[in-house]
Amino acid sequence: MNNTAASPMSTATSSSGRNTGKSISFATELQSMMYSLGDARRPLHETAVLVEDVVHTQLINLLQQAAEVSQLRGARVITPEDLLFLMRKDKKKLRRLLKYMFIRDYKSKIVKGIDEDDLLEDKLSGSNNTNKRQKIAQDFLNSIDQTGELLAMFEDDEVDEVKQERMERAERQTRIMDSAQYAEFCESRQLSFSKKASKFRDWLDCSSMEIKPNVVAMEILAYLAYETVAQLVDLALLVRQDMVTKAGDPFSHAISATFIQYHNSAESTAACGVEAQSDAIQPCHIREAIRRYSHKIGPLSPFTNAYRRSGMAFLAC
Repeated sequence: MNNTAASPMSTATSSSGRNTGKSISFATELQSMMYSLGDARRPLHETAVLVEDVVHTQLINLLQQAAEVSQLRGARVITPEDLLFLMRKDKKKLRRLLKYMFIRDYKSKIVKGIDEDDLLEDKLSGSNNTNKRQKIAQDFLNSIDQTGELLAMFEDDEVDEVKQERMERAERQTRIMDSAQYAEFCESRQLSFSKKASKFRDWLDCSSMEIKPNVVAMEILAYLAYETVAQLVDLALLVRQDMVTKAGDPFSHAISATFIQYHNSAESTAACGVEAQSDAIQPCHIREAIRRYSHKIGPLSPFTNAYRRSGMAFLAC
């Protein structure tokens, strides 16, 4: 994907500066999503607002690039193929999206009352009658795949380490919960952008676009928006862990100058100072996570292989 996308920290393209979507906010929903992904039970509103700004900016940039791809092939709408094309170089995240598309097909058929045995039979026989989204993806990837790597993902059962870590983290969270807290946690885990499709479309101001995304493309965008939130939480938790002083570690205080700048700035005094004793993710953790993620790969790259990317790239794709 194009690495020249505007920075999510840019105020020029921030959600607070948009026109039609100015009064639309997902901050409340994002607090619940962040809790289900590993943040404290009461995530900070300031952090949720920042996360919303980052997600919105990245989705707008993604839409712009998808519209350009769509225009190049002479289409009148943004389709799943345009988004798959933009994601083709990141095999892990593309594989994750393909699994999501299969699950969406599976759920759709269950809701419509198709027997589970029929679904399994269709999958084994290669029939695409019950796999609308998967067929779209398979047909498109087949048209651009010259090495067989992309099509091989449909048969790949490799364990997704990032997803596995999120599940393990969720399991650890629930160990100390009472029944009321667990019910709240389960409810938070059900939240997604796709369940508020109309609000999500208005939030992205799709009505003002010359080339608009179709229904399946909007499903994928909603999925990518949630994945962006999830990855921001993943990386912010790593940053917060790095900030904890470790006994006997001479480098435990060697944090970045950028983090110190954000932590001591007037803007973050309330967010990181007053709430310093909170277990919640702070805005400065999000900013530092973005700074590290944007850092070029090298021997001192701040995150593990699961999160390394060259240049400032999109978090979800």
